[in-house]
Amino acid sequence: MGLPLFDVNNDPGASFQALMASQGIDLFAPVDASAQPSAHATTVVAVRFSGGVVLVADRQATSYKIASRDTRKIEAADRFSAVAISGSAAAGLNFIRVAQLAFEHYEKLMDVTLSLEGKANYLSTLVRQNNLTTPFTVVPMLAGFDNNHHIGRVFEYDAAGGCYERSDYTVIGSGTDFADTTLRLGFKDAMSSDEAIALACLAVYEAGDNDPSTGGPDFVRGIFPIIVVVDAQGFRELSGEESATRFSAIRDRRISTQGRAGGDLR
Repeated sequence: MGLPLFDVNNDPGASFQALMASQGIDLFAPVDASAQPSAHATTVVAVRFSGGVVLVADRQATSYKIASRDTRKIEAADRFSAVAISGSAAAGLNFIRVAQLAFEHYEKLMDVTLSLEGKANYLSTLVRQNNLTTPFTVVPMLAGFDNNHHIGRVFEYDAAGGCYERSDYTVIGSGTDFADTTLRLGFKDAMSSDEAIALACLAVYEAGDNDPSTGGPDFVRGIFPIIVVVDAQGFRELSGEESATRFSAIRDRRISTQGRAGGDLR
């Protein structure tokens, strides 16, 4: 199949959504919600630091039971940005793929990379299209390094597609209350990447320890939360060994205090 050709009056331009619509392709086709309980993906944390942004996500997807222990909720949107999802796991993973294709389509067609703010605004329309046309709600997060301003930026969304930039951190998913409390107490301006990673990991650990739908580090199966850093060098995911080391340190501190409150937050 060759590329479709359009006359000047029907050219969809750089819009991936318009291109798909012109070909009769529904990016978010309606699904029968009564067919099977939908697994939900939680929890994802993003923390800004002096040179970029850190994202950490648990790996569990939950319906009326644990549906998956190794779900990937963070992926590279492109070299300098990451998109993460909460809500319906299946719809969320499809949402990530659509976002990746949309950004790549724009870049190839226009021969220029869409700005981070442009990506954030583009996702708003995808959120609205998915959440208003299907029964499976997806609430994403976009974070990345803004090459125009040389800073890390974090964007969160509501279920209707409203986009809001956060100057410090954000959390999505059912573990939000527990993770947010940790971040609120531990966040400070101009943190190093190491400090941001430590705080984000602690927030996800707290969510997994208190929220039944959030999976913490699984020391039995060797499954640990995903840790991603996006800075001037681009998107990079820390190794599983590094994640294991980070969460083992938190576990060891908790063992030493027998899980009692008090002491250094870190």
